[in-house]
Amino acid sequence: MQLVERHLIRLHDARFAVIDQAAFASKNLYNQANYHVRQAFIHEGTYLPYAVIFHRLKQHEAYQALPRKVSNAILIQLHKNWISFFARNGGLSRRPLRLHGTPQDPWL
Repeated sequence: MQLVERHLIRLHDARFAVIDQAAFASKNLYNQANYHVRQAFIHEGTYLPYAVIFHRLKQHEAYQALPRKVSNAILIQLHKNWISFFARNGGLSRRPLRLHGTPQDPWL
């Protein structure tokens, strides 16, 4: 059994502004890092790993707006997402007959 705890933080709650600011900085950091990786992949045909992105963005305002541990976790998650993308693309070239059409929703 999984237990879930839900917290509703309304606009007038004192914590709302802090959480909203952290979420905004988190989104900006992920998008900025994704932009760098995507541009290198499209234009140069190379992948920028976590270490390169870290050194490019460690002075970025969104990186510094969050605790360092959180910022690093965001960059690591982006790295995992790109690795997953490459694994999926590799699967297409190895088994082209198995992966045809669009994925179907198993719940329909």
